[in-house]
Amino acid sequence: MSTKTIDMTNLRNNLASTINALGRDDVLFIKSRGKFTGKVIIDDELLEDLLLMQDGSYIASIAKARNEIKKGDIYTFDEMFGDVL
Repeated sequence: MSTKTIDMTNLRNNLASTINALGRDDVLFIKSRGKFTGKVIIDDELLEDLLLMQDGSYIASIAKARNEIKKGDIYTFDEMFGDVL
């Protein structure tokens, strides 16, 4: 994740190009008169990932899945989706 900063005036004058230049993992902090405003622009998928990482049950489900993979308790693509396709 990379962080960038931009002055509010610059953001206002170049909003479209600024947003288009941001990558999925970029977080853009907004400043006003050289001070942070407490506002950011962040990709919605990155935000969802960050919110999910705060959910203890989600973290536990990832740990469980990793343990199942280590044990070889997995399914092939065809086993999972063969009837659907």
